[in-house]
Amino acid sequence: MSYDIHITKADHWVDSEKNPITEEELERVSDLFHTYKGIPFFYQQGRITVCGADERVIGLLIDIANRLDARVQGDEGEYYCNDENKYPQPPECLKQDFGVSEINIPDEQQRFIESIGVNDEIQHPKYGVGQIIEVLGAGADKEFVVKFSDGERVKRLLAYYAAIQPVR
Repeated sequence: MSYDIHITKADHWVDSEKNPITEEELERVSDLFHTYKGIPFFYQQGRITVCGADERVIGLLIDIANRLDARVQGDEGEYYCNDENKYPQPPECLKQDFGVSEINIPDEQQRFIESIGVNDEIQHPKYGVGQIIEVLGAGADKEFVVKFSDGERVKRLLAYYAAIQPVR
């Protein structure tokens, strides 16, 4: 299990829904979400979360939080600030190269993925029929959290990479 770091406007990240980061605020910092590759940002319950952030990523999270008038907080409630420039920006080698698309998906599959959301059912070749209970991320990082019909399995599936189909 990884340690999560949160950007929140609440006094404690568990209360983020009471003072959420809004969609309009997310738009203001969207340029920073896609600048670096391999940083899995999740927006959930009024906060932005990154799993397993290291010192390089914490510097970026602090920049995002400053632009949102929010703060960076770890799972155990500790706050992170960059008053002493302890947390540098991620290195240049992690910057995204936007020249070439990383995924090539048939139009029909892309339309299907974009058309489904929470409470919709999907078919997976290994796990069977399941219901989407949460959608995380966006674009190539879009994930569906799916509860499968056996009632015991909940899986996170990368929407554009998982072999999912409409229920027939």
